[in-house]
Amino acid sequence: MRKAFIGLSTPIGFDYQNHATQAKADTYSSPNPVLDSPFGLLLLFDELVFLSRSLCPENMRALPYVSFLDEGSIFPKVTEEEVNEVWKTAWNAPDKPIEQGLSFQESLENAGAINGMGIDNHSHGLSIGPFQRQANADPYNLAIDAYICKRLNDPSIELVTNSRLEPFLEPDSNTASQSLLTQLLVLENIPNYLTPQGPYHPVIEEVRANRYLAEFRKWVTQQQGMASPNEVKEVKAEVENALQDAQEKLFLKHCDQSRHYRSVGKAMLGDAIGILFPATGTVTALIEAGADAVNPQAMRWQGFLVGARRNTRASLVSKA
Repeated sequence: MRKAFIGLSTPIGFDYQNHATQAKADTYSSPNPVLDSPFGLLLLFDELVFLSRSLCPENMRALPYVSFLDEGSIFPKVTEEEVNEVWKTAWNAPDKPIEQGLSFQESLENAGAINGMGIDNHSHGLSIGPFQRQANADPYNLAIDAYICKRLNDPSIELVTNSRLEPFLEPDSNTASQSLLTQLLVLENIPNYLTPQGPYHPVIEEVRANRYLAEFRKWVTQQQGMASPNEVKEVKAEVENALQDAQEKLFLKHCDQSRHYRSVGKAMLGDAIGILFPATGTVTALIEAGADAVNPQAMRWQGFLVGARRNTRASLVSKA
């Protein structure tokens, strides 16, 4: 079972022109969240675990494979003091400033910003469990998400981020953490769809049941070390063919074509916990921020992120 964790840093923006239903965590308003590669999440994961309903697009909230940590009984054991310490650690990290990532405008283009939507890069204040934060695609929230994800103590769950934060989750070629990354699987041209209500369309259920996509989700969770190049190549080809077939036979037929765009998904396979903030040295601090943080050596880490190549940036032509 492959599970995605969507936290404070995952949404690429929030639509203040089209509000979602007010959720438990909303303290002021409830703009509809915008995800970077929603079809990637819906097709390449079995379950989607949101830190809060406030981070989930309106038309995905009732799906049977979507859940919300702050409304259930498995909220991780974290305190406000720990969350604040993690945030301060990331804030004080000297290297890799956020300006080196994609600009907010580029991120919105990659996410498929469309007419009829008023997207800003942040939420209003959210009250989630023991702490209060603003959701925003910044590295400080990414640090908090990584810490909470680790505290879930579930090896099948993967932290999902977005194209703006991609530089913080890919190892530098000259760092020791490079050796910890056993394999990076890049899935290109993932079809996506976005409306003011959110990215969901019922046709997605038929595609989720596709044999190759189901086998891919199972295969990823079974990776314990280096996968062979041929195996990765075969899996990549099968998944991309399945996505292309779905695009041609289902998405283009049933979904408004003016709402389509493409993105790239990346899955990191094997023990790759050391890639988090590789240039800033905050990994150890994140692990040690709490009184009883889990042992990273016992944690199997997989990361999934989305991005778009600058020379083939995802685009969307919208009808006014």
